[in-house]
Amino acid sequence: MKANEVIRLKRKEKNMTLKDLAQRVGVSEATVSRWESGDIRSMKRPNIEALSKILGISPAILMEWEEYDETTPEHYYLDPESREMAEFLANNKDYKVLFDAMKNVRPSEIQSVLDFINDHK
Repeated sequence: MKANEVIRLKRKEKNMTLKDLAQRVGVSEATVSRWESGDIRSMKRPNIEALSKILGISPAILMEWEEYDETTPEHYYLDPESREMAEFLANNKDYKVLFDAMKNVRPSEIQSVLDFINDHK
């Protein structure tokens, strides 16, 4: 499923109008409409992050690095501790580079990487 189709599907699942989603992301209704029609294929990072959180999907799905299907969980970090660490990494500019690289590792492995980085600053 293409990113534009996922955006439309998830917006409708959450009973949101184009206007609702546009206001929450901070863009125009026309922009959301163009995302959903596939007219806009590249999005700014803040919009990807906002859509990911609002729609409950991985940024990788919006970037079409990963496939979406109906069985994809709303949070791709199933372990709560991993999800918490991922949010920390995604929102901290010093660690952001690790965000996408860590989605398939265990919490202990993530902590080891963070410890290593902090020890070598």
